[in-house]
Amino acid sequence: MNIFSFFRNILLNILYLICMFVLVQISGCYSFTGGSVPEHLKTLYIPSINDKSGYGNPQYREQLTQLLVDKFRSDGTFTLVERNGDARLSVSINSIRDETMTVSPGELEKEKKIVVLCQVEYYDAIKKQVIFSKNFTAFNIYSIANAQAERNQSIEKALEQISDDILLGVVSGW
Repeated sequence: MNIFSFFRNILLNILYLICMFVLVQISGCYSFTGGSVPEHLKTLYIPSINDKSGYGNPQYREQLTQLLVDKFRSDGTFTLVERNGDARLSVSINSIRDETMTVSPGELEKEKKIVVLCQVEYYDAIKKQVIFSKNFTAFNIYSIANAQAERNQSIEKALEQISDDILLGVVSGW
């Protein structure tokens, strides 16, 4: 063993220990929850979702409302209230649309894509200002073999994804 490889091994071990220490320190202080919620906001009001999609199924607005309530309750960043919260999260389903997937000439369509678009306004009722107003979109691909059931499941999955994205948008500033 020569002196160069001996010192190289020592330096690599020291570098490894420093990297591990830094990673432990960073992971200990980084969190997705509470990262960008202003400290003065303790309560959140989530009114019923408004459905402007024209899709004609009230089940989706009710489902999205319940998903958001459940996610914010389990997150614990806010205390949910029935009205007059420090913050308000207003959500509307603006569109639910089916899109054709790419089909080659002479082939039958086998899959479709459902796209859900929601507009969200996160409002600070104490400072009387909008924290953000954003559109959230999610899609899901489904087989047309059992179109109605598959379409409903795809919409539900898209609503689940949108509720996750809204939660992240509120609590982490994403």
